[in-house]
Amino acid sequence: MATVETAPYRLAESEIELLEPGDIILRRGSGIVSDFIANVLKEPYDVSHCGIVAEHDSALWVIHSVSSSLSDFDGMQAHRLQAFVGQSKPGSVVVSRLRTELDRGPIATRAKEYLRRQVPFDHDFDLEDSTTIYCSELVWRILRDDYGVDVFDAHAEGDEVGRYRFARFTDTARFHIILNHQKH
Repeated sequence: MATVETAPYRLAESEIELLEPGDIILRRGSGIVSDFIANVLKEPYDVSHCGIVAEHDSALWVIHSVSSSLSDFDGMQAHRLQAFVGQSKPGSVVVSRLRTELDRGPIATRAKEYLRRQVPFDHDFDLEDSTTIYCSELVWRILRDDYGVDVFDAHAEGDEVGRYRFARFTDTARFHIILNHQKH
């Protein structure tokens, strides 16, 4: 019996050319934690994690925060774009870009600052404590502090998990969807 080899999940070069530093990349992982997150949040897009696209040595990377329960170390990390995508459930990647007339490059610059400081993962998911950070908190903090955009704002009232929803980064009133691998 012949085995079928499948190519790793990757973005096409034409898709990579659409991306810019400061874009927000969302994906669904393939593990039990990703399944739990997706089942609890019941998002319009099937995602469980996010990061910020940044450039380093003329290559695109993703800066994100990950728990040591899922990674070799706890907190802020950087992975080459295709490696980040390769760790995703096939067909799950969505990339959004903040709608603003301002330069979005500082989003990536600030993410690099969190990475340089090696901020640990926020296991308590506490937005009041800036000494630790979870994946969507990274994006929230940068957009709120540098652009005055609070994606975890009052829209979440009455929704216990609202401030954790990744749909905040695909709201077309605030973001352009640059790339969408999900079928709707």
